[in-house]
Amino acid sequence: METFSAIILQLKTYMNSLDWAYMITYIIICYGINHYKVREGLRRATGTHTATRYRVILIGLLYGITIYFLRGYTKEHIENLFESFIFALVFHKFIVESFLYYLAKHFLPEEISKHLLDEEQIKKIYTHEKK
Repeated sequence: METFSAIILQLKTYMNSLDWAYMITYIIICYGINHYKVREGLRRATGTHTATRYRVILIGLLYGITIYFLRGYTKEHIENLFESFIFALVFHKFIVESFLYYLAKHFLPEEISKHLLDEEQIKKIYTHEKK
């Protein structure tokens, strides 16, 4: 039981050390930029097509650097910010996207779902339902 308590304590310490404000705003910014209309506007403006995963990583790094300077972090905070970046990537991919997909598949009408998911996911849900 002591081992379990020690693990829980370490996990609690780790979760408390993350920069939650950075992670939540980063997820919201990525979600907004990866929205269809914004993505198409960026594609037309830059003339390039980047995969979502690279766009998300680039946004996270640029936003992390911005937060580092805006908040006046020291070198000791770099590791904390990087851990928050990695945790946000995983949290967004596996939890937020999975939850939105589940909601769209089981509860939300297509008019709302099309704003939350990409075209491939929408086709997969609604063509599977019609069969």
